[in-house]
Amino acid sequence: MSSTDVSNRDSGFVRFIIHYYRKWGYFISKHDWKAILIVLVISSLFNLKVLTTKQKNDITGNADYDARSRIEYEKYKEFFASNGWGVATYVFLLAKDNGSMIRERYLNETLQILDLVSTNLTIFDKETNTSENFKQFCISFCNINDPIIDFYNGLQFQSNLAKNGEPYSTEINLTYPISKIFGREVNLMISELKMVKMVVFQLRAEQKDGWTEDDVQKYEMDVVKFLNDTYKSENLNIYVLSKTYVEDEMVRATNSSMPYLSLGFLVMCVCSVISVLISASYMHQRNSMKIVLAVLACVLPFMSCATAMGILFLCGVRFASILVVIPFLVLAIAVDSSYLLIHEWQHVVQRCRAHPGPQTSDVGYRLSEVLAEVGPSILISALTNIFADFIGLFTSSEEITILCFGTLVAMVVAFVYQMTFYIGLMSRMGRREIANEEKETLHINGNTLKSQAKTEHFITKIIQGYVNFLSNKIVALAVLGIYVLYIVFSILGITQININLTTQKLFALDSPLIELDKLRVDYQVPQYSMATVFVSNLGNLSDTKLQDIGSLVNSLENLTGSWGTVGTRFFLRDFLSYENSLEGNELDTIPKEDIVKKLSKLYNPDDLRSFITWPEYTYYRGFIKFKDDTNELDRFFFTTAYHGENLKIWAERAKMLNQWRDTIDKYSSKFDVSVFHEDGIFLDLIEYMPTNTFQSVLGILVCMAIICLVFLKSFFTVIISSAAVLSIFTGLLGSLSYLNMDLDPITMAAMIIALGYSVDIPAHISFHYHQAGYHEINPTPQQRLVKTFSSVAFPVIQAGLSTCICVCSLLFIRLYMAQVFVKSTVLTVFLCNLHGLVFLPVFIILFNWILERHGKSNKVQDNNNHLDTFKTTASKIGSP
Repeated sequence: MSSTDVSNRDSGFVRFIIHYYRKWGYFISKHDWKAILIVLVISSLFNLKVLTTKQKNDITGNADYDARSRIEYEKYKEFFASNGWGVATYVFLLAKDNGSMIRERYLNETLQILDLVSTNLTIFDKETNTSENFKQFCISFCNINDPIIDFYNGLQFQSNLAKNGEPYSTEINLTYPISKIFGREVNLMISELKMVKMVVFQLRAEQKDGWTEDDVQKYEMDVVKFLNDTYKSENLNIYVLSKTYVEDEMVRATNSSMPYLSLGFLVMCVCSVISVLISASYMHQRNSMKIVLAVLACVLPFMSCATAMGILFLCGVRFASILVVIPFLVLAIAVDSSYLLIHEWQHVVQRCRAHPGPQTSDVGYRLSEVLAEVGPSILISALTNIFADFIGLFTSSEEITILCFGTLVAMVVAFVYQMTFYIGLMSRMGRREIANEEKETLHINGNTLKSQAKTEHFITKIIQGYVNFLSNKIVALAVLGIYVLYIVFSILGITQININLTTQKLFALDSPLIELDKLRVDYQVPQYSMATVFVSNLGNLSDTKLQDIGSLVNSLENLTGSWGTVGTRFFLRDFLSYENSLEGNELDTIPKEDIVKKLSKLYNPDDLRSFITWPEYTYYRGFIKFKDDTNELDRFFFTTAYHGENLKIWAERAKMLNQWRDTIDKYSSKFDVSVFHEDGIFLDLIEYMPTNTFQSVLGILVCMAIICLVFLKSFFTVIISSAAVLSIFTGLLGSLSYLNMDLDPITMAAMIIALGYSVDIPAHISFHYHQAGYHEINPTPQQRLVKTFSSVAFPVIQAGLSTCICVCSLLFIRLYMAQVFVKSTVLTVFLCNLHGLVFLPVFIILFNWILERHGKSNKVQDNNNHLDTFKTTASKIGSP
């Protein structure tokens, strides 16, 4: 039965689609060169835009839109970066011999490094037309590293006494977290002296009007290059951390995959050529144009992605590193569709050669037949992915939104390119084949035709034997049992999956930031986890409001794990002590936690500016902001520190963060208060990631169900295809758990791509199984399965192998993201083929048995209502 006859029995919507597919085939055959050239020009122009666009990452993009950490980060940025981020660079130093840093030689070199980076590295100020070093351009945080200097001076003083045989001075007490040097308290937490294992100093300065963002980034990278490459130390391991360096390492990690992906692409092209030529040889249609089609089937997804990303960048979307994974999804979907087109073309050519004539020798006719047969299936797959990505635009995090937007545009472009560029190539190939048809027909006469008939019979016999094997009741029930075990173990794996994202996962495994993050978790986090609390909307600072602020600080200091007052930097306590000293009063009898409560009446805003000019209080310049040029306090922040070995565990840090939030929320009615934690963005993922994952899966399922229902109008087909997608996702997530993968934004992105591919094979299987019901009168499920496998089995296996070969090249990259995408892609390909070629056929067969038994026992006869009983549903499967 021809595709024309089939379409006449199809639903009105599908007939409409097929009608226009036929017209499109004729149209492209007349304008093939134009279609090819236009696509090449457009793709080249947008590719140029991609090559000239700089990658830009935003760490907050991983947080959910509703995550509280996003608001907290904005408050942090509002305070410190109202005019721009300014300079914020941290230098971590450890002894190479793994010993204590509280040794004179090591501390001496630490101070030498601090002096070098503070004086030798400069940033150019365009307003003053001068280059300034840190000591020259810093304003509020110039003395932030003084506690290290004071500690070193105290240590050196005591060492000199010991060398001279004199007793240690009782005026110097070098302890952590508070040291006393000649009566002056030195809080080592302000510059973050972490035990004796690690010393940290920082270069921090507000943005100046004469700086640009590029100037600041250059300065921060100059510090990194100087300490990582230029400066060589025999004693110290030096690590540098800054926002610019983090983003640079994220980009480097992403770019490191390109050479290996290119290698995988070349291998994929070779395998594509081999598989296409094998198929063409089997159909006696091998020619050089098939090689071109095989290679360009692999090239087209990358052309589509380049165009899509160029469109995104023109629309103002930032070039997030996560966008580089889009080709994986488009590669899987577009390659599969291209193989389906090639496969169907060969079947159409075979039929046309068997019935030669003016119509069958027209390339437009052949293209129209190909598109009428597989076009709707390709459209179902494309639309399902497009609408699922559209739903993803309104859920989850900014990074996932960018990924979904990019994937959506890429899928649209890929479909357009396939229907123009690739169909145009097939038209050129078809013209060449038709021109050589007479010669080729003579060549394949006689024994060759007999050989071809035997080969076709052999292949059909294999497919028939496979379907009969699955139809065996024992085999079918065994497969059902295996499927039940598969679901059970998958669900068990899902219940054990961890929700976690560390910064280590964002960098290449050879990045110094990997080791730095481990050291931070081992030494800094358990000893010094800092809460930065921002207080604004102060209004009139009455005595009562000042005491409320003091109560807020005390409440945070009373939480489990707090260092108490010694771990807090709170300007108001020191200011009121300063005011008290101006009154000539003694302070020793007042505990620190009670200073605000007992001295709040001494608060005089007119003295604030003079207070921050005193040498021991100059660092508070960065802690407070005044209203315009007045002495009235506009906003401020304070810090308080916590400790505990349990804080090495992410869940415990999340618990601590929520305790901070619960505490400050009690004061939200009195002033605007927000708490910032450096890991807050990642800690909030523990709460939001399961919801985001569920929303993504639900969106894809709903889209696939609606589109299949519109195209096929068969509830049975909708149910089995949607169930297959859900089952594939369950197996994927459970398997990733057993492979020690965490649920994080990277895994989330990989699963979105995997889900997109998981839609593809069930969509093709469902559509062709649905269509197979029209080729014969009342066909059995086994006959329909044979027809379905003949049409799609080889292309889907071909596409799966090609995709796996390409992504497996990423195994050579020492990058967490690469490992996740390789594992998720290979697993998805395996599970999709397992469901499409094993589970789905068996379920169809088992369902048919149930319907037959139900029909016999209840003697239900067909009627006009095809949805009321199982029997009528079975009738609908046979003839929708």
